[in-house]
This record gives sequence, structure tokens and C-alpha cells, in this order.
Amino acid sequence: MSPIRIHLSTLRAQRLQELRALFPNHKGADLTEDWIGGRAEGLRRLHAIKPALYEKTRNHINGAVTQLSPYLRHGCISLSEAITFTKTQSAPGDNKLLFEFAWRDYWRHIWYMAGEKIHSEMEPPKVKLGRNPLPPYITESQTKLPCIDGFVQTLKDTGYLHNHARMWLSSYLIHWQKIDWREASRWMHDLLLDGDEASNSLSWQWVASTFGSKPYFFNQENLSKYTQNQPCENCEVTCPFKGSYESLNLALFEPTTAPAKISTTSNFPLVFQHNGAEHIILFHDEMLSPMNPMYQRKQRKVFIFDAYFYQNWALKRLQFLADCLAEMPDVEVWVGDTLEVLKVLNTGSVETQMTPNTALRKCLSGCHITYVEEQPIYNETTKQKLNAKGIVRFSKYWNEVGAEILKRESEPA
Repeated sequence: MSPIRIHLSTLRAQRLQELRALFPNHKGADLTEDWIGGRAEGLRRLHAIKPALYEKTRNHINGAVTQLSPYLRHGCISLSEAITFTKTQSAPGDNKLLFEFAWRDYWRHIWYMAGEKIHSEMEPPKVKLGRNPLPPYITESQTKLPCIDGFVQTLKDTGYLHNHARMWLSSYLIHWQKIDWREASRWMHDLLLDGDEASNSLSWQWVASTFGSKPYFFNQENLSKYTQNQPCENCEVTCPFKGSYESLNLALFEPTTAPAKISTTSNFPLVFQHNGAEHIILFHDEMLSPMNPMYQRKQRKVFIFDAYFYQNWALKRLQFLADCLAEMPDVEVWVGDTLEVLKVLNTGSVETQMTPNTALRKCLSGCHITYVEEQPIYNETTKQKLNAKGIVRFSKYWNEVGAEILKRESEPA
């Protein structure tokens, strides 16, 4: 398809319909009113956080979680401002939410360090892993397990799943069903509104034991405790999760000496060969905010719905992006191949925010490209020390950055 420029409606209901017509191959229900994209909604959620209550209840399915992840993922609000605001709303010592924000930066740091390796096994598995394909009875919520079917249906209906539910679901798929974590991880990523290649893939690897010291698994007691027993009340089948951790460990796992499974890397199919005159500021899907410093620039600003990057995303995720872009009227919205759009725009140079997304960087590698650094959450000295350490466990990452992230303005340097 030749590149086309589109004009998003300012009326949300009409905009959702436009996206459905524009992307007929992207499946799923429309984005609901519970998940309006954009900075305004992201700020509303940020200002509603309750850090102390979050710390006490976050592991419960109905706990006071922030649901900020889609807005952080797409740059509607920055991690830096989320951390800064959280410190104004919490007492020293109420640090769990700040700690969880740091995990988001940690996964991103690993992505910068490892590149496409995050989609391969970072380490040899500590237990024998299966390589089964993901079957339709799971993706269609037909396991007859109310907990698992409920998690899958919630994911499909809303594009969001509580982090504890993500852990339970991924553990069930990897350890009980012996499904290849790579296929299952990609399936979940494409359904999530907050789908982030690093946090999603590396979290699945943590569950699998290919980026952690042991596999993560759970039992019925744990599930019941944090769901208030709701799915268990209606369960009519023999529970596969019932038993002690010791008995489940013996039933689920076998030792292994298998090496890490390495996936093939992707190759971007086109080379950019065009010497135009226009300087284009390219907005990608990690910087969708009118408060992004690059939005204030006078040069031509462009966002591109490129099927190479979004081909398997659920429709509601694309609608979320459109909500974000509706708050950014100075950004032209195009549909088509990124390099073809740049040619149509007579591009001579491109400027964009730095990203660990290796596929995007490969795509732009033939352009005269300038990357602007992301807003940091720690100083340059800390960043350099962290980068020098390379790929490390979170504990070592936290040793470098924790004090700086937790420091309040009133505390001495």
C-alpha cells in the first residue's frame, strides 16, 4: 500500500470507528472508556495514586494498583515525572511503588545492553522447558479452569492484566502446559495495551528460569489468597495447582543441561536511499505526549503506523495510540512503510528520541539520523557506572541507582 496521510477525528467514538475501518485485519473489541489513551488520562491516574495503600495491597487482584503502565510505555507521562510525583505523595520508607518504577527502567536498561537477545534465552534454563505451540483452547479461554480462562478473557477484552495474574498465567503456560515461552510471550505482548518488548519478554524469562535463578510457580493456596478465592469458588475440575510447593516442584520440573535457545534475529527488509531537503522529527510509540520536548520544535513532526512494527497488535492498542495522537495535533499521522513515508516527505535528515528498540533503529540506520536522549531518572555518572556493568541482576542495578531514586528533595546530597 502506498503511504497515506490520515486526519484523526477529534471525536473519540468516531476516531475508534476510523481506526477499525483503517486496520480491518487487526482483531478484537474496541478500546473501552476505561482505557482512554493520552497524557490527560495518564496524569489523572498518576494524581490518583496512593503509594502506602499500593504497598499493602498490590499483590491482590483488586488491590490499589496504579494502572499507569500503558501511559508510561507510550511516553504519555515520563518515568521521571512519575517518580518525582510519587515522592511527593509518600512518606520516606513507603518506597514499594518507587521500587516497581525502577523495575521498568531496569528492563529497559537490559534491552539497551542486550538488544534483540532479549527475545532469546538470556541464560540456560534451570529446569527442563517444553517447546509446545500455544493451542487455541488456551487463547479462546476454553481450559475449563475459571482462573486461567478469566485471565485470558480479561486480557483480550481490556488489553490489561494485573501483574500477579500475568505471572500466574505465564507460569501455567510454561510449566504446566510446557508451551514455548517465546510464542506465549509474543501472544501476550500483542494483546497488552502496555506491551513492552523488554519488560514482557524478560518477565516471561524470569518465570521460565532463563533470566533468573529458578522457575516461578504457584499453588492453589497462593492463587486463592490473592484473588479472594473468586475463581476457585466456581471451579468444577480437578485443580492442577493444588498441593504444597514441594509436591508441585517434584511434579513439574526435571533437571536439564540444555543450552539457552537462541532465536534468529530480524533483518529490516529495506535500505533507505534518498537525499531530500526536509528535516523530519519522527515520533515513535514511546514518546506520545504533547509535553515531550521534541513536540515544541518547529520542524515537521510525523508519526507512522507501520505494519512492520504493528502487524500483530490488537486493534484496541492501535486505538490507544490514536487517542494519544489526538492530543498532539501538530504531529502528522501517516500509514505505510516508514522508509517509503520518509521518501514521500523528501526527507534529508531524521531526529527522534533514543530507543532500545533494535528493529526501529535498524529501520532508520540508513537515514541521516540524530537521537535525542530520554529524560533520565538518575545522573550521568550513575548511568555510566551502570552501563559499564552491562547485564546484571536487579539487585546490582538497584545498588547503583536505588539511593538516587529514593532521595527526597529535603534530604542532603
